[in-house]
Amino acid sequence: MLWIGTSWKMNHDLPATKRYIKAIIKNSRFFDNPKINFFVIPPYTSLMMFQNSKKKLPIMYGAQNIHWDESGAYTGEISVKMIKSCGSQIVELGHSERIKFFNENLKLINKKINLALKYNLIPLVCIGEKKIEKDLIKRKKILKYQLNIIFQKIKCKKNQQILLAYEPIWAIGKNNKAASIKYCNESIQFIKEYSLKKIKTRSKKISVLYGGSVDEKNCSDFIKSEFIDGIFIGRAALKVNNFIKICKESLRT
Repeated sequence: MLWIGTSWKMNHDLPATKRYIKAIIKNSRFFDNPKINFFVIPPYTSLMMFQNSKKKLPIMYGAQNIHWDESGAYTGEISVKMIKSCGSQIVELGHSERIKFFNENLKLINKKINLALKYNLIPLVCIGEKKIEKDLIKRKKILKYQLNIIFQKIKCKKNQQILLAYEPIWAIGKNNKAASIKYCNESIQFIKEYSLKKIKTRSKKISVLYGGSVDEKNCSDFIKSEFIDGIFIGRAALKVNNFIKICKESLRT
């Protein structure tokens, strides 16, 4: 099963969301593929609009974050119950921007993963090294450190899906370039194998996506890889026509 999705970050108000959803519904036939799960992760303010269109939507959707606690006096935060009540199926966790700007850490992300699984949400967990690390042994060491903490004492039910987005931080951003296929294959093969050992779950549904400067020009190269289970797109999919183009390109692969 392939996964193709995008996160809007802090972009798109309600009128823009309405136009985006309308375009996706209009192109529903392109998203009707039993071998691919398409998804969009909008801001919290757009979740209800997605829910109101859920019957017509040919894609999944989710939230960009949750608090580590189920409820409480946490001004400005959003809970797992809140996003669940909006029909969210996925929750993005551990993005490098959350770590950089909001001081999140791996132990906190671990708590959020467990909470997402408890509420039967699909956690989409971002990991990756800060700088290009050509030495595979060193790169594996960095990734292993991250995986050891985020998957510590994870409680996963049978057949629960977990998504990992391998997003090397050096490949994220307007002026940066995507990692090479060889580089990605090395990293993702290790991430997948080590995660399955680390979680020790009855479920083997761990999929690893690549994210980092993915666009309509390089998306098919990543999807063709035997190790990569999908793509997680950023700014290249902010315009709905570009998102549809990338999805169509993926269908040709």
